[in-house]
Amino acid sequence: ETTAVKDQLIANNNGVTWYPGHVREGRFGKFLEELVDWNISRNRYWGTPLNVWVCESCKGEFSPHSFSELKAQAVGEISNDLELHKPYVDEVKVRCPHCEGGVMERTSEVIDVWFDSGSMPFAQHHYPFENVDTFEEQFPADMICEGIDQTRGWFYSLLAVSTLFKGVAPYKSVIATGHILDENGQKMSKSKGNVIDPWDIINEYGTDAFRWALLSDSAPWNSKRFSKGIVGEAKSKVIDTLVNTHAFLTLYANIDGYNPAEHPYQPSENKLDRWILSRLNSLILLVDKALESNDFLNSAKAIEGFVDELSNWYIRRSRDRFWGSGLGEDKLAAYGTLTHVLVTLAQLMAPYTPLLSEDIYTNLTGGESVHLTDYPVADETLIDKALEEDMETARQIVELARNVRNETGIKTRQPLSELIVSLDRDFDVAGYEEIVKEEINVKNIVVETSDSGFVDFTLKMNLKVAGKKYGKNIGFLQGFLKAMSPEDTRNVVNNGSLNVTSPDGDELQITADELLVEKQAKAGFASASGYGITVALNTEITPELEQEGWVREVVRAVQDYRKKLDLPIEKRVTLVLDADEELTAAIQAFEHVLRENVLVNELAFGQEAEMERVDLAGKTLGIRIAG
Repeated sequence: ETTAVKDQLIANNNGVTWYPGHVREGRFGKFLEELVDWNISRNRYWGTPLNVWVCESCKGEFSPHSFSELKAQAVGEISNDLELHKPYVDEVKVRCPHCEGGVMERTSEVIDVWFDSGSMPFAQHHYPFENVDTFEEQFPADMICEGIDQTRGWFYSLLAVSTLFKGVAPYKSVIATGHILDENGQKMSKSKGNVIDPWDIINEYGTDAFRWALLSDSAPWNSKRFSKGIVGEAKSKVIDTLVNTHAFLTLYANIDGYNPAEHPYQPSENKLDRWILSRLNSLILLVDKALESNDFLNSAKAIEGFVDELSNWYIRRSRDRFWGSGLGEDKLAAYGTLTHVLVTLAQLMAPYTPLLSEDIYTNLTGGESVHLTDYPVADETLIDKALEEDMETARQIVELARNVRNETGIKTRQPLSELIVSLDRDFDVAGYEEIVKEEINVKNIVVETSDSGFVDFTLKMNLKVAGKKYGKNIGFLQGFLKAMSPEDTRNVVNNGSLNVTSPDGDELQITADELLVEKQAKAGFASASGYGITVALNTEITPELEQEGWVREVVRAVQDYRKKLDLPIEKRVTLVLDADEELTAAIQAFEHVLRENVLVNELAFGQEAEMERVDLAGKTLGIRIAG
């Protein structure tokens, strides 16, 4: 009679933390409010036999609470090895405790399988007859997880059995997951032909990519639109990036003979190292806090962002440190930092990507298993928020400048003379100047307090805001704004308002929200704005800059050919180039750029029989590499 404990069931449910929270008072809470008694008997063959014996004489009933109680009341001896299922248990006869000489037989029904599932916390330990200490250590469960449709199934059966037996809820929190839908939001079914076989996904992308796609796409309690493309993207953005980062470290470590065991990790003073360590420990704090509230989505997104920062910023900016010869102090710091970051990241990601995490951890530490280690704890002494903010500003400047290059079609390999930056915040540009210059490939960076030196403004009326207010004067105002001088336009932008006399003599005060402000770079510049930052690139390419740009194209072509030949990255070579007079002059003028980026012992010019021929934007370059 579950209705007899309805109030207690509701009270126990109210003490449970649900994800999503609305299930407690909503779908599950309303189900409990409308509760009816639970008929646990079923007329089936398979299942747990209902432990009720009925007397043939007085029709009295007997329900043993244990095997020992059944054995004590049985007619004749029962083997301790008796199989307590049909048909064997049906052979057991019981002496009736209600009448003299009555014999009882078991009723034919079995127990509802949902009662079995609800008994799981107790049955798994044979509680209360055995394993009392183990049970009490594990009960109630910290968390259970199943599909949302289990509100009337497992979630309820667990709560009902536990409330009847122990008077408390069997779980502290519940994650009720949404359903997996196809990419169009339709329920998957064989009849529709939209079912995705998970084994196909696993065989093509791997289990870690599959797991990451499910955990990082949306909160687990939301229904998910699922497709192979989502898993492919997860593999590309996270799994492959980490695999390549790990491979990068092991490649250079093997070349240099670097062994982490011989060089105990110490926090580095290098700015890039301090930044990535700060970001790592900030990430640990965020992930730990998110996971405490089962926020898998935001913790995964934070990890995904960090993986991108590690690969596309830290390693990108640190390549020269690994590239140099020998094992100097700075290179050891780079190795130690990257090893520490990857090991810690493997521990942090182990619940998400258990296989990749295990591979990285065991390879870099020689430890038995990442899953036998403690979850990372942040070292807050290594967190430097000011450094993180400054590095983020530097990255934003680089992003905006790259956007300018993309929009103008000027490749990053083509050096430019100047980048002008205007910011709405304090920023130590000098401390990040070399980083930005190298990323953007510019010779000089200029910081301006405003963008007046490289940007012109155009003003238009905001018709959505001002159209109705100014009515017949809108056309006049549009023409007035168009005719304004650049200086007057800039003054209006700076002042935030404009006073105008209409043709009818009315004084009109135009406010900032009634104006649309558009920026255009001045002649010779191209600009972009965002994040409270405006950048402008001087797009004039002098003959000298053009020559250096050609040489950087040559560097790329030679590096590609080295890869094609599968040469060891540390191998120095003799390089023979065949180019026209203009390109040869450029290479000779900027030979140092070529030598800095390609491991060359000797450089020669001339045409040879067997040369790799490549096209460099209309110019043909012949390449021959000899050992």
